[in-house]
Amino acid sequence: MGLPTAEVTPITAIESGAERTYQNGTVYWSSGTGVHAVRSNIDACYQKHLQDLGFPVNDEMKLNGGASQRFQYGQIHWSPSTGAQFTRGAIQQYWSQRGWQDGWLGWPTGDELTVKGGASQTFQHGTVFWSNSTGAHAVKDGIRGRYSVLKFEQGILGFPTTDEMKLNGGASQRFQYGQIHWSPSTGAQFTRGAIQQYWSQRGWQDGWLGWPTGDELTVKGGASQTFQHGTVFWSNSTGAHAVVGTTLSKYATARYEQGPYGFPVEDQTGPSQRFQHGSIAGCGKIGYQNPGGFFQVSSCNVSVPGGAFGYASPSRISINANRDQVVNAFISRAYDYLGTRYVWDYAMQPGNGVDCAGLVMQSLYATGMNLQDYNPTAHWYDPWHSHDANNMSNDRRFLHIPVSQRQRGDLIFYPGHVAIYLGNDQVIEAMPPRVRIANMYAGNRHPTGAARPFI
Repeated sequence: MGLPTAEVTPITAIESGAERTYQNGTVYWSSGTGVHAVRSNIDACYQKHLQDLGFPVNDEMKLNGGASQRFQYGQIHWSPSTGAQFTRGAIQQYWSQRGWQDGWLGWPTGDELTVKGGASQTFQHGTVFWSNSTGAHAVKDGIRGRYSVLKFEQGILGFPTTDEMKLNGGASQRFQYGQIHWSPSTGAQFTRGAIQQYWSQRGWQDGWLGWPTGDELTVKGGASQTFQHGTVFWSNSTGAHAVVGTTLSKYATARYEQGPYGFPVEDQTGPSQRFQHGSIAGCGKIGYQNPGGFFQVSSCNVSVPGGAFGYASPSRISINANRDQVVNAFISRAYDYLGTRYVWDYAMQPGNGVDCAGLVMQSLYATGMNLQDYNPTAHWYDPWHSHDANNMSNDRRFLHIPVSQRQRGDLIFYPGHVAIYLGNDQVIEAMPPRVRIANMYAGNRHPTGAARPFI
């Protein structure tokens, strides 16, 4: 402690006691706590919060990377990078249960702050918020960034009511008046009220709408919010409804709910969607859908490069078709090609000619599946795509499965060949001289693999 720098001074602000300063700190005494020294790194903070903390109840404790000291009503923690900060009460208990400074929150970087309705405190890796009704919960990383923009607990969301919850592909956290959701591709956005309820009833981020891509917006007469695969609009008189695909594009051109159509009054289930003041025809996909990273289905027609090979079968599925209906559309289109002549590298209309990969392409187009680089023009002109049966057998945009797990609507691969599985060991395939139905093992052949276009 070094030499004394002052005489003993009585302390009466908190209870009967005394202090004496030394070169390297201060010694405090009270009848209830005895004599304890507070060294300079911690003492400066203690001098500011003496009335909040009471007398020291032990001497300074050395910690890995710093020091700590206990007082009657809390503790002070010090490290070279964060300085000295005090903790107490429910926030200190929350922090201690998560490993103190060695846990994921790290050292405190600020003192506990009293805020309207509760308290908060910053740590190296997050901020802990507390209120009597919600308890203590930390907010961190991307969710904390969005929460700060929304003015923390004093904003529209209130105090957190849970810790962050890990999700497949991201994270979420609940607050008194809504939630914040985060993923690497969409960032952090909040949801609440009727729009959040609509989204939750459709599977949250794992449903067909995907993650929110913007916060809820208050608009004249209601609210709206964008998601990865559509936008949800709400008004008190119409409720919440999503608009997707080309219907959304046309609605946007007409100035959304502020334009002549007003708010949507229903979800789209057919070729058009009703609004307060009219209907909009369009296509897209709600309900069943392949996971991200795989080819998607749609009620929209696929467009392929033009010219003599610029034909794609129109989509046969409705905007809300389920998986069975999608598989049926796929197989029914393949049946349209029965008897069509086999022509190497053709993917033409029924009666004009197809090969095995061309039959698969045109049948998948009937589900609105945009196969991107697989198309009739590339299949004919591009030497690499002339072997698309082999290319598909290695393409991870289809879900590859063991042949033993095959189901109706799967693709069955052979060396240089692909067929569509119908069930009961039957396939439909383009095989010289024409499209046929055959046993998958006909001619003593053996499949090399299988893939599932519809997951």
